[in-house]
Amino acid sequence: MRLALILLPLAAMAQTARVGVSVTERKLALADAIETALRSNLDLEIERTNIAAAQSSLKGSYGVFDGLFRYAPGYENRNTPTSSILFGADGKLKETFNNHTLSYLRKLDWNGASVQALFDNSRQSTTNPFVGLNPYTNSRLGIGVSLPLWRNRLIDPDRAGIRVRSKNVEISQVDLELRVIDVVTRVELAYWDLVAARQNVTVTADGVNWAQEQLARTKRAIDAGTVARVEIAAAEAELERRKDTYFSTLAAVTEAENAIKTLIASGRAEDIWNDQLIPTDDRMVDMAASNDLPQAVKLAVEKRPELRQISLREENNRTQRDLATDQIKPRIDLNTNYSVAGLAGTQPTSAGANPFSEANTITFRRLNELSARVGLPPVAPPSFSGGIPPSLVGGYGSTLSNLFGWNYQTVQAGLSMDFNTRNRAAHAAVEQTVIAEKRLKLERERAAQAIAAQVRNAMQALESARHRILAADASARAAKEKLDSETRLFQTGESTNFLVLTRQNEHLDSMRRAVIARLDFNRAAARLQQATGTTLENRKLTVK
Repeated sequence: MRLALILLPLAAMAQTARVGVSVTERKLALADAIETALRSNLDLEIERTNIAAAQSSLKGSYGVFDGLFRYAPGYENRNTPTSSILFGADGKLKETFNNHTLSYLRKLDWNGASVQALFDNSRQSTTNPFVGLNPYTNSRLGIGVSLPLWRNRLIDPDRAGIRVRSKNVEISQVDLELRVIDVVTRVELAYWDLVAARQNVTVTADGVNWAQEQLARTKRAIDAGTVARVEIAAAEAELERRKDTYFSTLAAVTEAENAIKTLIASGRAEDIWNDQLIPTDDRMVDMAASNDLPQAVKLAVEKRPELRQISLREENNRTQRDLATDQIKPRIDLNTNYSVAGLAGTQPTSAGANPFSEANTITFRRLNELSARVGLPPVAPPSFSGGIPPSLVGGYGSTLSNLFGWNYQTVQAGLSMDFNTRNRAAHAAVEQTVIAEKRLKLERERAAQAIAAQVRNAMQALESARHRILAADASARAAKEKLDSETRLFQTGESTNFLVLTRQNEHLDSMRRAVIARLDFNRAAARLQQATGTTLENRKLTVK
């Protein structure tokens, strides 16, 4: 860089004027700056957390298909008043229930079906004298399936949520891609700003050196008597003005350095904040001229992530529309259940507690006494304790044996139907998706229009900068020739101090315009890549 060729006093002043940086120089290529920014830029790290959050949300939405085991133990001691001696001779029916229920519930990812399994166990004791088994255990094993036949069969809120969250993950990935493109472009722009700022320092430093040289010539001419002493004031004034411009350009270098450091540093404590950045890529970007505007716009519409993001939002809206349309349908569900039961208990040993037997005991005793006197056989009172199959007598093991003997089966099937008379909520949801679809189409057209304008502006800026560079270079060559000629005339006493300083300013202005033109060219090249969606492709970058 020509910055190293500044005269020593000027270099010393420059070092004093720089705030927050040391004499340590750090060379930085554009590719290295981009790589460092992508690795440590805080904006990208924040965007990656958004992707992680979207993926976590998607993972959580599948929880609706997770099975649920439920265990429900219970105990009940029931005392019921009764006015019938058939339930309790003392006006009270005492019952004890001990229940243990284990169930499994799960929604399937097939046509909105759900399944449930149940294993129910209970032990009951009672003071009811007519119960043949007391206490007894009862077990039931069953499975049921519920299947939507119309509404919620093709789509339901849970499956719609999974679709939407899945697209949200893709949208967050596109957001990261957009952020990467933005960071790469900002790094490029900041890099070229720094290059131009340093080149501008070189130009202003040249101006200071030329002013110093002209001041020395003026002093020599005054000493020789060929120039009036008043000319020394003009030379000194111009020197101080150029020093002021020089220090302003130094401040611009610091600002440009801080801008790119903000993009590539992962924190404010990194050593890079104390170093002077020396860009090693200080030439024009190799960008071939192209006037094929329609092809550039077509390429941009195909590749710009913003339009892909709108497409993903349209898919989400279609999912919401499908769900809302489905909710308008009547709900008809098929419900089926199959179960088997088992029962076993202890048979009471005393039949005297039966009220009917107890009430007729005296009658049958007197009848049999009379029958015996006349030689007739005794009459047996009716028994209410018989009729219990032996397989039902036993403990819990007998209950399970009866359960898995498959002798007590129950099959149930039925339909449940829900008909909404108006269903304004579902109709309103459909209308909202139609409105959203229209809005997204308008957003797409607006984005495409903005993209076309960006491509046009970038191509125009690139082409204009290309011609400006040629004009500025030609102007600088001509200005240098004029300056050299005017300097020679001054040295021979044929020109004035004013004309020499004027020619220097013209040359400095041409050099400055050349620097700005090259900066604008490089910036336009970065903007054109961003506008056409080829930033990552040209840099051979992949977003993961």
